[in-house]
Amino acid sequence: MTYPKNKEKNPIGRPRGSGHGQQITSRLRKEIYSALSLCKKNGQPLDMLLAEQIQRDAAGTLSKLSKFVPQEVSLTGEGSEFSLALGEVASRIAEQNAILKHAPSQGASDDRQIIDITPENPDDDQKLTEKSSKK
Repeated sequence: MTYPKNKEKNPIGRPRGSGHGQQITSRLRKEIYSALSLCKKNGQPLDMLLAEQIQRDAAGTLSKLSKFVPQEVSLTGEGSEFSLALGEVASRIAEQNAILKHAPSQGASDDRQIIDITPENPDDDQKLTEKSSKK
C-alpha cells in the first residue's frame, strides 16, 4: 500500500496557545482583575492595599513586588515623589556627615564624661545580686 505524497500530516500535540499553563494564566489574570475591582468597589483600591502592606513589612513587600517591575528604572523629572524623597535622604546624609566631620573624635578629647552607675539605694543592689546568684 502506498501513501499519497501530498497528504498533510496531523500536527502533533496541542495547538499553540491552548496548553493547560496558558489557560490557567489567563484565568488567574481574569480573577485577579475581578478581585481588584471588588476591592476598589469596597473602598480599598490596590494603591491603598499596597501602602498598608509596605507600612507593615517594607522589605518583604518590596522584595515580592520587585519581580513584577523592570530591573532598571530611569527616573527623569524633578517633580516625582520618588526623586524628591531621594533628594531628602541625600540632604540628610550630607547633614549627618557634616556633623560627624566637625565633631571631635573620641580619642582626641580628654573631656570624657564618666557615668556613675552606683545604685542610689545599696539595698536594691544587694537584692539583685542575691537573686542572680540563686539562679
